[in-house]
Amino acid sequence: MNDPKAYDGLQSIVFFAGFYEGLLPFPAKYFGWTPLLSLPSRMPSPAWWIVAAAALVTAAVLLVVLDEAKKRRFPDA
Repeated sequence: MNDPKAYDGLQSIVFFAGFYEGLLPFPAKYFGWTPLLSLPSRMPSPAWWIVAAAALVTAAVLLVVLDEAKKRRFPDA
């Protein structure tokens, strides 16, 4: 990638996916919501916890990796 904005775009996508698939299912289950594209919100009890937690951890790791790659590639940006 030759532009730091490409990294910012990827970070935005990862953040949105982490929020929607990892964080949103917790209040959705509590309040009885069913978000349209949230897979963990539609899963049975023990599985949705695992999938939502895995999505949160994966998103956090990817955000750190993308940030480090952006800093390495564009040190002054």
